[in-house]
Amino acid sequence: MEITMAKQSENMEYQKAINHIVQMVKDGQLIVGSKIPSERDLSESLGIGRNSTREAISILRGMGLVESRHGSGNYIAKDSGAAIRSMIALMLALKTVSEYDLLEFRRYFSHIVVDCVMKKGISEKRKEQLYSIIDKMKTANGQDLVRLDFEFHVGLIECTENPLLITVSRPVAELYIKSMSNVIENADEMIKEKLLSLHTNILDNLVNQDETASTDSFNQHYDLVENRLGGIH
Repeated sequence: MEITMAKQSENMEYQKAINHIVQMVKDGQLIVGSKIPSERDLSESLGIGRNSTREAISILRGMGLVESRHGSGNYIAKDSGAAIRSMIALMLALKTVSEYDLLEFRRYFSHIVVDCVMKKGISEKRKEQLYSIIDKMKTANGQDLVRLDFEFHVGLIECTENPLLITVSRPVAELYIKSMSNVIENADEMIKEKLLSLHTNILDNLVNQDETASTDSFNQHYDLVENRLGGIH
């Protein structure tokens, strides 16, 4: 009984430390990149054991909310999507989700992009960036083409100007492009030209505020990728 109660007390202590750090973020005492109090300081200020504070920081690190810097301490992580990326990567490894699930997510998310752009438009700076990426894709091959494809789609995601949507969808885009890299790298010239044409159509239709054509262009793009993905499995 004493052992059980001691274990419960320890669990409550590390949760207390987690809650304290989260509250500091909510109160604005900690922001992205801020150094969090040391294990010793947390232990003393909260009246809990060092093991509990160490466990709390370890849990927050595993969630991608805290990052450790050797010889410096622990900081609020700059990569807020790390936890999402790690979770989805694990799900892919465990085969509880598939590459097709990532593709389907991207297809559905494209509808959100279209809806946001129809309401907010695309800034001139963003247009220049996206058209510049398309120009570079015309002569790119291999990993350069994979990278540019990723930059183009992330640029479209950022057109939503919604931090939450960007944070949630970017990790999916990163894992998606890893899965699709073989499709892009091994595509023949005809497929590359088709993909380039579809990227151009997507952007042109978004810029022209044509909702139906934008959605159709996205669907054609993902139909092509899905067919190619099926061809290499």
